[in-house]
Amino acid sequence: MSNTRLSNEDVDRIVGLLSSWTGKLTWTHLVDRVEGVLGTRYTRQGLDKHFSITTAFKKAKERNRKRKPLKLKPDDEGLPPDLAMALRTNEAIRVEIEVLKAERNRLLEKFAVWLYNARSRGLSEQDLNRSLPRIDRQGSEEK
Repeated sequence: MSNTRLSNEDVDRIVGLLSSWTGKLTWTHLVDRVEGVLGTRYTRQGLDKHFSITTAFKKAKERNRKRKPLKLKPDDEGLPPDLAMALRTNEAIRVEIEVLKAERNRLLEKFAVWLYNARSRGLSEQDLNRSLPRIDRQGSEEK
């Protein structure tokens, strides 16, 4: 098991992997595939901590339950290779959109909680939009 944390790029790669997933999907299969792609083995719990990965995993499971996998081999149904690739790309983009919508909704819910808490403490929008204080990076060197 790995003690290294997943970077944002790694999370994006895993979400992309789940977006184009075909076949049976379990956490064990995902952990094994992530190890092959990233070269580091993570636990199911480590992957599940990331909302984007969890959402992409659930969407991939739903997709597998709802649809039979598309036959995208060039020989199947006479599809040319470029059309098969376009169908795979389209499906991956559709899944990515679903994941982004779910994440957007989660952030909107969080914002609603923050807004309620700010209003209940008497903070105005102007207070919340105030810029951060300037950092004096040379102050300690001059003194």
